[in-house]
Amino acid sequence: MKRVIPILLGFFLLAGNSMLLAEDLVDVTERMTQIPSRPGIQNKVLIYRPDAPLATVILFPDGNGRLDMSNIFNTPYLGRTDDIPSDLIHHLLRQNLAVVLVDAPSDHRSMLGINGWHGPGIFRLSNDHARDIGAVVDYLKQQDPLPVWLAGIRMGAFSAATAAIHLQDEITGLVIAGGITQCPEQKILLQLCPEGLLGMPLYAITVPTLILSDGNAFPEPLLAAALSQSPTIRYQMFPEFVGFESVGGRETGSAAIPGVSNTHLCRQITDFIRWQKMTDPVLLCDNAPGTLSSLEVYLVGCYY
Repeated sequence: MKRVIPILLGFFLLAGNSMLLAEDLVDVTERMTQIPSRPGIQNKVLIYRPDAPLATVILFPDGNGRLDMSNIFNTPYLGRTDDIPSDLIHHLLRQNLAVVLVDAPSDHRSMLGINGWHGPGIFRLSNDHARDIGAVVDYLKQQDPLPVWLAGIRMGAFSAATAAIHLQDEITGLVIAGGITQCPEQKILLQLCPEGLLGMPLYAITVPTLILSDGNAFPEPLLAAALSQSPTIRYQMFPEFVGFESVGGRETGSAAIPGVSNTHLCRQITDFIRWQKMTDPVLLCDNAPGTLSSLEVYLVGCYY
């Protein structure tokens, strides 16, 4: 169904939120479907496709992963929007990136969603979660032969990393935004601490990886060592002044990474995806992140 929608879902999603100006509308095709993965398990997905997209980004927001997707009068609707970075999605669509949201599967519809238990740990870290995402990736490739990227924000970074570990070359690249490397306050619930992302087998990730942070969340040298099989890694640390881009009301939604404008975040993601589409991208610098300060990494935009 082709329609002009504000940000991603139109009238229903905007209820209770600030309205957008006319020039902020994005012309995309929106579609909701259900994709089977494991026996008896369905996964609802929302697909937003601009004209002539250069890639597809499966976006995993922060929170518990429950989006409560449904169709109301044949219009896709999200029942839960608190953790949806709608402004960031809006910017990605404007950059000709298709965006896909995946709801919690039918066996994880409780209050905890995909943060709930699944065997010895939480579902976000399980093989079954990776299997569900793999079914979504297969479906998207069958429908539209585009490169598929996984992008996770904070808690969503665990989902993106889990899928990247298991799917490997079935996807094109990985984006981790504001991921959690230490979370002692959530230790009882998550059992991910104190290592967080660093407790995962990141060495199994074999695709280009972009890591976006406010400069406080990531111990750069440790992550560089953990992502030992990634052919390209880029760290982007955001000094405080980056947040000034949102002054004056130009940002219409909450920031995916606190203090960093979604406009700037989108620019980094889009640039990295476009750069990976080059035949033989040039190495911009040879210094590992451990030898550079966060501000130096930000200024040189170092790929290695």
